[in-house]
Parts: sequence; C-alpha cells; structure tokens
Amino acid sequence: MADTGDLRKAWHCAGSLFHLHDWVYAAHKASIDAKYKFVDDNGQTQSVSCAAHFANSLGQKYPDFQLMRGIANSSKHFVLRPAPAGRVNPPGMPTHAANTYISGITFQPGVSQANAFQTGDVKLQRDAGDAEFAALAQTVLDMWNQVFNDEGW
Repeated sequence: MADTGDLRKAWHCAGSLFHLHDWVYAAHKASIDAKYKFVDDNGQTQSVSCAAHFANSLGQKYPDFQLMRGIANSSKHFVLRPAPAGRVNPPGMPTHAANTYISGITFQPGVSQANAFQTGDVKLQRDAGDAEFAALAQTVLDMWNQVFNDEGW
C-alpha cells in the first residue's frame, strides 16, 4: 500500500491475496469442506472438496476476490483462457497481463532530483472504468479478515 505505483509489487500482492486460499484450505480443510459450497460449470451446487473449489466458492461470494484471482493468474500466465460456457465472471475480469497497468507515468525535469520519475497508480483496466489496484487489494484483504473473524480462525 505504501507503493501504489509499483506493478511488480502489485502482482506479488495479487498472488499472495489469491493463493492464501491454498494455505487456509490446508489448515482448515475439514471445516471448509463441511461448510463451503460453489456452483460448478454445469450450474450445480457442490460442496468444496479441494483448494480450487474453495477459491471458486470465495470468488462466487466475493467478486473482488475473483478479480484478484484473474490479476494473479494473468500476471503468471500472461494470457488467460476464456471462461467455460456458463461461468459468470465479475465485470472487468482480466484476460491478459496487460489489463493491469500503471497510469500516469511522467518524467520531471532535473534528473538529479530524487523524485525525477513519478509513477502513477497500478490500475485494472475495465469497460466500466478502470479500478485502482490498491483499493481492490484492500477489499480482498478485508474479505480475508472477515472470513478469519467469522470462522474463528
């Protein structure tokens, strides 16, 4: 949050916020399997039985988590495959690493100055208007804190 213009840090943050589901699932598998559900690609409600299902469950309940998943996966794989027919992603779901970018990079005269290069903020490109990555990351962090609180973890 202290460096909202660093794309590398944003991608690392996205990976951490998304892949936390792997760690949480491993630590709390029994309670997650008993409680969490998701809708599969055929429209059927299923109980969670693996980490990927847990991520699906979270993504269906919290659209910003699903967006973070897309940012994390696009930063790793560059281009994402289209979602299977019937799967509904939140508006603005990234499909390519280039959908996450830095806005407003400028050069200031006087290259010897400490602030000669000013960066903008990392944003997620969306049809309905670009979203600030830092705000999205805070929302997903808040989601995790709420899940931990609700579950008593």
